[in-house]
Amino acid sequence: MDDLKPVKNIDTKNLSFNFYKFERINKKKDINYVLTNGEKFFKNGLLVYILNQANKKQNYSRIAVLVSRKVEKSAVIRNKFKRIIKEIFRLNKYKIRIPIDIVVIATKISVKQKYNLLEESFLKILETKGLLNQ
Repeated sequence: MDDLKPVKNIDTKNLSFNFYKFERINKKKDINYVLTNGEKFFKNGLLVYILNQANKKQNYSRIAVLVSRKVEKSAVIRNKFKRIIKEIFRLNKYKIRIPIDIVVIATKISVKQKYNLLEESFLKILETKGLLNQ
């Protein structure tokens, strides 16, 4: 756990803002593990499950976005919501102090919200959990 020290004064000019394949949670087994063992947060219609992965040897955070057809019939809107959440994660992943697994589940309210409100809600959830660098 010594190698997971928080980073202070991050220089954003030299950071990679790419969204890599290994930062996705693809396996249903991993998603279910986060849903059963993670903490549940709800803010402004955004439902987020967070599981601390500090005990694992990974040094990166991962995310999965789930949008049911029951929530929104239109595939265009479902995919847009997924892109927005992944973009919020991509641009703010350097602020997360320790490796965590995140599962975002869309609700009827969150699918219709704008980018700014979704980003504010996502960051507020991470802040209340104490996972963001100050």
